[in-house]
Amino acid sequence: MNQIKKILNNFSVRKLLYNKRFTVPFSIFIAFVFWLIIMINQNPVRQQTFTDVPVNVNLEGTVAGENGMGIVGDIAAQKFTVVVSGPNYIVSSLKTDDFALYASAAEITEPGTYDLEVFGTRGTAKSGYTFVSYSPSHVKVTLDYIDTKEFEVVPKLVGVAVSDGLVAETPIVSAVDNTTESDTITVKGPRSVLNTINEVVAYAEVNKTLSSSQTYDASLLFYDADENEVDTSNFEINAEKVKVTVPISKKATVRVKPAFSNLPSGLTQSDINFSVNHDTVTIIGTPDVVSAITEISLTPIDFTKVSTSSNKFDVSPVLPDGVKILDSIDCFTVSIDTSGYAEKTFTISNVKFNNLNSGLTAKNSSSIRNVKICGPKSVIYKINSSDIYALVDLKGKSAGEHSVNVTIKSDSYTNIWQVGTYSTTVNIS
Repeated sequence: MNQIKKILNNFSVRKLLYNKRFTVPFSIFIAFVFWLIIMINQNPVRQQTFTDVPVNVNLEGTVAGENGMGIVGDIAAQKFTVVVSGPNYIVSSLKTDDFALYASAAEITEPGTYDLEVFGTRGTAKSGYTFVSYSPSHVKVTLDYIDTKEFEVVPKLVGVAVSDGLVAETPIVSAVDNTTESDTITVKGPRSVLNTINEVVAYAEVNKTLSSSQTYDASLLFYDADENEVDTSNFEINAEKVKVTVPISKKATVRVKPAFSNLPSGLTQSDINFSVNHDTVTIIGTPDVVSAITEISLTPIDFTKVSTSSNKFDVSPVLPDGVKILDSIDCFTVSIDTSGYAEKTFTISNVKFNNLNSGLTAKNSSSIRNVKICGPKSVIYKINSSDIYALVDLKGKSAGEHSVNVTIKSDSYTNIWQVGTYSTTVNIS
């Protein structure tokens, strides 16, 4: 208490007025108060105009939004002029970020185009002003169901020419957004427009003479059933880049050559009289590969299946990668002339062993019966069972009983062969 009295006794207004640390801030404060009073009294209200103001339409929580509808187009492109009114010191400090325009879609239940009334709302803590007008007073909004569809992309290149002897095959979509496994795109947009799309085309202008396969960047074009281009400005498309490849190939007509396996040692392919239902075919493929091909081979015919009663075989072609047959031939029929051959059936008791491990002995348990042998008539008519034997390969076989396939051989007649497969049981000890 004594301390307070001491402070009061020492206090002097005159000293305070001569103290610059007090008088300078106090003067600024008094000046601001007078300015504020003048502004309020002399300029009580004024209007301010703001241009290029966007409007927001929120579908969240509305019937339209819950039913899967969306706004078609960019309503942010529609700009509005807003006039506000209020005290000068408030209005002069406003920016477009301090307020927002909106329109309500709460009453919309069906797709269509609507004129919604525009309203203003304060977006910040600034207040003390009112909205005078909005121009225009309504925003045009189109709503539709938003669907997603997948479309196959059809390539279309114009101005493709090729060098002599080459062929430009049907272009292919080689990549969609660098994804080589895909030739489809996904499109999201308003149902009423999406349902009109009949074809999606990857279009590129080449206007060149090509001598090898080339890949081009292509533009996506959308067409309806009447081949009119569809406006896709309101679509979301999952692909930005589409590449189309023009395969350049070469055609050639080549011979067809059968092949045989398990021929007897005394018989060569040139000894066989055969015919093919298509002895030449037209092939197409990459130019460097086709240029090196003079004939195509067929899958080998197992000669142990050839006999006087079995002499026609359907076989498929063996083609290099990148080569195909243009003639739509899936298989070839090879006919073997067996008129000069005959058959005879034998029981073979002479069995020989190959590749028997050291220290082991082998013995077959019984003769091999009903072995059919085919060969030239002059040989078959005079051959005896003593002229042929069964050869068994025992490579890798250990002691014990084994059922093994046999190969019928003759040291005297090397141009005969077995018809079918045969086996015997061998005991190794």
